[in-house]
Amino acid sequence: MNLSNDQLAELESLASYLFSPDEIAIVLDVDTDQLEDELLDETSTIYRAYQRGKLKSKLELRKSILTLAKQGSSPAQTLAMRILDDLEAREL
Repeated sequence: MNLSNDQLAELESLASYLFSPDEIAIVLDVDTDQLEDELLDETSTIYRAYQRGKLKSKLELRKSILTLAKQGSSPAQTLAMRILDDLEAREL
């Protein structure tokens, strides 16, 4: 499957808003199964655009969590500790 640069940018943007692959396929007017196949191929530009979009949102969420945690939000502190524990567990 080949997507134009504009389509890749739109895919990344939609992924950053946490749209599902099925929803993205509808918006881009592409075959859902083909898009899902591309998203399984870690070497695909489509995979990378999708992951980049999701990771950008993940970054923004983590920034917010850490900001709130530093301001004393108990739920944010709990979530931040859970994220840190998960990260440390994966590093082993």
